[in-house]
Amino acid sequence: MAAKEEQFIEVLGVLAEGVRYKILSLISSRGEMPAKDILAEFDFTQPTLSHHMACLVEARLVNVERKGRFAYYSVNKETIDLISSGITALKTGSKKSSKVKAAETEDIEKSKKSKKKKKKDKNKKKKKD
Repeated sequence: MAAKEEQFIEVLGVLAEGVRYKILSLISSRGEMPAKDILAEFDFTQPTLSHHMACLVEARLVNVERKGRFAYYSVNKETIDLISSGITALKTGSKKSSKVKAAETEDIEKSKKSKKKKKKDKNKKKKKD
């Protein structure tokens, strides 16, 4: 399995926990948030928030930046793009195996070469006439 696919699956697993999705949505709506402001929005303890934030950071869904004593969190847009493209691929059915892609690429290259050869032969024939 490709690394991007593995990351996609890992991210979906992390987001399957509803609280983490809500935390991510909250951070997304505000751009950047310190942990204490996130905690104020939920009815659980600081250690519980730390656990959820560690999961989100490990899955690269959020970035963390330390400013003095405080941790500030922001959404990692690259990972959100990964999720979006993975879902789009499922929706459109455009994701193909690497073997299928390689075979299609090979067929396209053969077709191009064949067309060039036919055109070259045609030009030679015109020159003879």
